[in-house]
Amino acid sequence: MKIRRTISIDKNDLDALKPFLEASGDNLSMALRKLISEYRQQNKNRIMDEHQKKMVLRNQIIENKIAELIPVPLIRWMVKTSLGLPPLGIFRPMIEKFPKLLGIKDFSLNEYMNMINSYGDIFGYQLTQHIELIPETRNIRISYEAEDSDHLRGAVIIYSSLLAHHPFNLKIKKMMDAPNLFIIDYEQCCNEEESYNSVKKYFGSKQHILEEIQTNLSFWINLVRLIKADNYDDIILNRDILNHLLKSRDFSDQLSSLIHNIYGVSIDDIDYKHLVRYIEEICKTNGLIQRLEYNDNQIRIFHTLDNHFSQSVNDTVIKTLEASNHHFMLKKKGKITTLSRNHR
Repeated sequence: MKIRRTISIDKNDLDALKPFLEASGDNLSMALRKLISEYRQQNKNRIMDEHQKKMVLRNQIIENKIAELIPVPLIRWMVKTSLGLPPLGIFRPMIEKFPKLLGIKDFSLNEYMNMINSYGDIFGYQLTQHIELIPETRNIRISYEAEDSDHLRGAVIIYSSLLAHHPFNLKIKKMMDAPNLFIIDYEQCCNEEESYNSVKKYFGSKQHILEEIQTNLSFWINLVRLIKADNYDDIILNRDILNHLLKSRDFSDQLSSLIHNIYGVSIDDIDYKHLVRYIEEICKTNGLIQRLEYNDNQIRIFHTLDNHFSQSVNDTVIKTLEASNHHFMLKKKGKITTLSRNHR
């Protein structure tokens, strides 16, 4: 049965409906049916995408035989007793400082996501985050992805703890996880304590770190020395350089690569004065030295860090100079190191 009625349609809605009208020969009933059908298909696809994600996670669990070998309560117990949780309040200074550094007034979730992903790009962490709003519940869903599963799990704990702080106050509502993917639904609540307790519920608060320190003692000693070296001030380091420092090794290869990438010159082709200036600029920027003083036959290095790390810096400078056919040897070491040219 056909019913004739006069209806009014907003111009923008009419523009959206035009393709369906044209495809239906200006038949409004048919156009509306097509529009409804397309909406249902899109909604069905979205539901299928969600279902597919769950199936991927389910298949990974089955393939790894986790569900078969370990009961769920035991998995929860292991998570709660083996992973640590940063204390509430530890990220407050960071949240206060970052908006000023970024030149923004309101620290919204979008600004947070831009900051976190930029932070990862700068420091080379292979971890990305994607945020979306769930229309049905108004909850916020964040997907975390990384190649390194150990780093990913630790990072999710840290970022969830950060989001528990004001102004976000986000608590975990639901979580799905796989070795390289975490999908977490958050909802906003009234206070930090409630948000923080939700993170504690999913990840626990204890950490068996003593065994890790005992099995890798030299690394942790170096880490403490590095933190204490510059009166606990922030030292911004290239990730590779930091790793070599903690292992008490020279980082001449990384320094040569930085010189090439930043200044566009090869170590083999650069003259002595330019090379020393580039070494000084990079090491100063990384917080490794205060300055360099030099002439044709001598270099004085004014160190920022203590003797334990200054030796790695000395070895790096000597080897970088050698790569450019400038031979120096250590004449005097300490907070101010002197290198003298070795005339071969």
